[in-house]
Order: sequence, then C-alpha cells, then structure tokens
Amino acid sequence: MKTHLACLFVLIFAVNQLFAADAPKVKFGKVEIEDLKMKVYESDTTAEAVILYDDGLSEVKYDVNNGVFLLTFERFVRVKILKQNGTGWGNFTLRIYSSGSGREDLMSVDGITYNLEGEKITKSAMKKDAIFRERENKYWETARISLPSVKVGSVIDLRYQISSPFLWNLQTWKFQYSIPVKWSQYQVYYPEYFNYNHSSLGYHLLNSRDHETKTENINYTSTTETSGSALAGGGQRRQENHTISYRVDVYDYTAKEVPAIKEEPYMTTIENYTTKLKFELSNIDFSKIGGQFKNYTSSWKDIVDQLMNDADFGGQIRSANFAEETTDKLFAEKTSEVEKAMVIYDFVQHNIKWDDSHSYMPSKPLRKIFTDKTGSSSEINLILLNMLQRSGITAYPVILSTRNHGIMSPTHPTISDCNYLIVKATIDGNPMLMDATEPNLPAGLLPFRCLNTSGVLLKKDAPEDVALENPASGNSSTVTLEMVDGKLKGKLMTRLTGLNAFDFRQAVKKEGGQEAYFETVKGKSEGIDYQAYAYERLDSIYMPAEKKYDIILESNDEEDAAILYINPVLAERMQKNPFSAPTREYPVDFGVPFSKSYRLILNVPDGYQVEELPKSKSFIMDNKDAVFAYQIGQIDNRIMLNIRFSVSKPLFLPAEYTALKDFFDLVVAKESEQIVLKKIINN
Repeated sequence: MKTHLACLFVLIFAVNQLFAADAPKVKFGKVEIEDLKMKVYESDTTAEAVILYDDGLSEVKYDVNNGVFLLTFERFVRVKILKQNGTGWGNFTLRIYSSGSGREDLMSVDGITYNLEGEKITKSAMKKDAIFRERENKYWETARISLPSVKVGSVIDLRYQISSPFLWNLQTWKFQYSIPVKWSQYQVYYPEYFNYNHSSLGYHLLNSRDHETKTENINYTSTTETSGSALAGGGQRRQENHTISYRVDVYDYTAKEVPAIKEEPYMTTIENYTTKLKFELSNIDFSKIGGQFKNYTSSWKDIVDQLMNDADFGGQIRSANFAEETTDKLFAEKTSEVEKAMVIYDFVQHNIKWDDSHSYMPSKPLRKIFTDKTGSSSEINLILLNMLQRSGITAYPVILSTRNHGIMSPTHPTISDCNYLIVKATIDGNPMLMDATEPNLPAGLLPFRCLNTSGVLLKKDAPEDVALENPASGNSSTVTLEMVDGKLKGKLMTRLTGLNAFDFRQAVKKEGGQEAYFETVKGKSEGIDYQAYAYERLDSIYMPAEKKYDIILESNDEEDAAILYINPVLAERMQKNPFSAPTREYPVDFGVPFSKSYRLILNVPDGYQVEELPKSKSFIMDNKDAVFAYQIGQIDNRIMLNIRFSVSKPLFLPAEYTALKDFFDLVVAKESEQIVLKKIINN
C-alpha cells in the first residue's frame, strides 16, 4: 500500500488520561427520566437522535462442554430519539455468518422502548416476532430487529449476543455514526493462543485505550483404566482432575462525545473515515502446550496460497475446461494478443449478465455460470480470466475493495476487506486491467466503483499491489450562437471520453433510449431550449461519444432590448462550489483525473456592439494539480471564448483542501461573468 494512504486513513488513537472518565452507570431496563425529557442534544442541536450509551464485549473463551474455543459478542446500546426522521434508529440490522455445518447463533435478544406519558414512564417490550431473518447468500444471513412504539422522545434499549465458532470473525466496533455518540466502550478478551491484528480507523481521538493481562484456567477431568486383574487391583477406572492456566489479553477502548460523521462531496465511502476498530485473526499458536501453530493472514503470499488451494477459487481456475471450445473458436483466426483479448472480452461482457452483486469468491461453479449466462463480478471475471489464459495470454486475478465498501487496510493484509475481483492481463507486453461486468465499458477502463487506491494481484509466490487507476476522463464542448428572428440560436456539441463517455452511454440505457434521454435533458434544462438532438457512437465503446443539440437561449429580455446580458458558458458551467465547508478533515477523492474544454463562437447581432467582456484569466494550483485558463476576445463581429479546466490527480489531502476550495471559488466566479452587448443608437 502507498505510504501516504497509511497516514491518511489510519489514526493511531491517542490516550488522553487527563480527560479520562469512568463509564456512566447505565443498566438495561432502567432509564432516567431526564433522558426521556431531553428535547435536544446540547452537543449537537441538529441531531435527529443520539446514542447515549454503547457497550460491547468480544471474548474468546473455552467451552468445556464441547471442548472448543468459541467467540462471543455481546452488545447493549441505548438510543434517544429526538426528531421524526430519527425514528429509523429503532431498527437494527445484524449479519450472521454460516459455512458448512458451522453457524453463528443470535441469542438473548431483548429490546425495550421507553416513552414518557405525562410524568409516567411506560415500557414496551420487543416481541420475538420482531426479528426478521433473510438469507443474503450461502454464507451470510441478515437479522432485522424492530423495536415497538418508537416515536419522537422515545428512549430505546437493545441487547443481544452472538455466539460464533468462527474465531476469525471478531466483531468490528464502531465508535462513530451519522448521529452523535455520548459514550461508547468496547472490551476484547482473547487467550494467548490467539493473535489478532488491530486496525484503528477514523479521525476522532479515543478517550482511553488500555491493555492488561489476566490469568484464566481450563479445568477438565480425564479417565484412565488400570491394567491387570480385578483381584490384584487392576481393571479399575481412575479419574484425574487437570488444570491448564493461560494468559488472557484484555483490551478496553472508550470514547465519549463523538460527533456525528457527515457526508461531504467527493468522498469514497463514509466508512473510510468513521472512527472504528477492526480485527483480523493473524495466527493460532498451541505450540506452547504441545499443539500446532497455524498462520492465517500474516502476508499476502499466505492469502494467495489460501485462495489458490481453495476448491471454490483456485480449484475452479485450474480445472476450467467448460469454455475451451468457445474460446478456441473465438480466436481461431486472430493472430495478435490484442485481437484475441478484445474478442474474448467482448464475448464475456455481452454474453454473461452481471447480477449486480460484488464478491471476490465465486458462490457457484463457473461452468454453471457460463451455461446460465448470469453471475457475480467474481464469476464473470474469473470466466474472462480462464478464457484469456486458454488463449495464451498472461492474466491474473486482482482482488480489491470497492469505493462503497471501504479502503483495504494499509497496515496489514486482510482478505475480509475485499469484495470484488477484476483481471490484469499482459497484452503484447502492455498491462491492462479488465472488468467484463458492464457491456458499455471498454477493456482497459475500470468502472468508477473500482477506483479505490489499489488492489492485490493474486500471483503465486509473487503477489503485488496494483494501482486502480483510469486515464483522465474528458469533456470537450463547442457552442456556436447567432441572432435569428430576435433570438440567440445555435448548436451545442459535446465530445466525451473515458468514464464520461461510459456514464453517458449508461444514462441513455437507463432512461430507456435516446428519445427518453433527450426528454430528460429538456426537462432539467434552465436557460436553454433544446430543439433537436443527435447522439453519435453510442455503440462504439472504444470511440468518444458525442452529443449534438440545436438550441435557443431563453431570455427575459424584450426583443430589440437596449442591453443584452449573455452568460457565455452554456455547457458544464460550475454554478456552485461543491466545497462549501470552511475546513475538512477528510481527503477529497475525485476517483479519476479529468479535463474539460469549452469553446464559444458568438456572432454579435446586427445593431449591437460589445459593451463589456470578461477578462482573460488563468488560475493554477501548486504543482499544476489543477489548472483553469479562460481566454476571451473579439475578432471583427465574433466573440471567441476558450476555457480549459483540468485536475491532474484524483486525490487531495486535507492539508490541500483550503487551496482546492479557493481554486474552485475562483472558477465559479469566473464562469458566472457575463458578456454585455449594447444596442447601437444611430443619431
């Protein structure tokens, strides 16, 4: 992972003992009347709800009855509802994992809603049928919990326990949500035989972080039978009591007065910036007591080995012969690697429909996906991988985390951070990233959801980071205007490249075709009357797409007005700075570099002369990370305007925010300037 990203996304939580405080004394089933009378939360008067108390415990403990270690998670949370749109906080969603014969159990679920009727506190207990379970896939089940009688003023208590045989699934703990948190505490207990990597993410400092050890015992009884005859005292059963002592690591994290985290423009997912703790099982070591050592995620090499030895992953890559005949026919007459790659990519993206699900692990046999012609991102792209390899092209899978899923941990390898798979191929010596889930996406271009710093190439013995980058997207617009029958009429043509072209093609498809898309454009238009359209190269995804319109400028000016005011930027004008906050704690992530160019040719109407033109001006950020050039002039009776605007890098750190905000302020102001034409008065 890149070093600056480690600094960017991981916060080493500071322990501030000067402000440490004992946990508030909160008990399930007992609420204070002051909490029920609360109308607003003083620390955030805009809050729709507030988490008053959140207490979690994860513990790995030996189950004597079954002779195994189990992982238990317990949570007790209390929420105060302050506004009508905060009543949704009476609903909770939990995810339960199962695999093979093993499954997690949701137990001891209790919920109470408190309301104040006059000066009397009423309690509404949650019923058992308030838990609704739904299977997501063969691994995950969703449990939805709804508490009764939730309204403005309510206080909610919920507690539950999850028992898990999957020791790797130590629960992530969130200290921060979209509503403020008054107090949050998480305790983690695990024996010395287990080692977990801890990842701390977010920007809010914890109140305290403590680590201590204690000793626990495993008591068990063994039975032996003596040899020899019963007369000689043999053949008897003998029971012996045993005790094994072991060290337990105890971690205790607390936070108080945690502010709500708010969405801001150009963020990946808010989860990247939410203050939380994540855990990953690193190894299990029983060698001290004569047992075995098992490593899990100490390196990406180990993870690659694990995946390649998995029958559902590596097994399907090795034994894929379902597409041999189809593949051989596709490249039978192709001679170059690029020809083979393009025909295979085109076949997969147009013959196997993406079911919109994200995964790095196939949930069905690839042979079945190939036959059924529908699959997940991993299934589609693993079929692409197999066909490319069959054609002799060097290709490997790349696993990643999508933007909405969060960034992969920059401190240690973790497979649980991943939720997507693409392919990296080497074609005629050149690397190319490929995702065949989208019919309108050309090979070599990644969908925006995948542009999330970097992924990992799954090459045995040589895994490597893969930068998830696209070439710059671009818009290039040209406008011609002249006065006809008292109205400014003309043409607007926009040429789109990169993801901008993909987004346009997707938008036309989503609207149901060109005519429907044009009607949407007309309906959203302000100041321009769109008369006719032509959309070109919609099906040629390796070519720029074009939008062409006949337009009339709408104006409140009377015909033959003495003064005409014309904003010359008719396309892609930035009317408002997306960065309105004075400061920002989080990076600005555009996802991809971009450039825009705009050209206007305006014929000055007969009988008018230029009274005022905006001045030519350029703005440049440090290192030319963003450039805006505005050039305008008059030649004879023509006004010519050229604008070039480019942002050359996708990510700006918080320290760069003020300069970026100021730059966009200048762009907005410049693009709002008007041309003033004055009617010529003949004496």
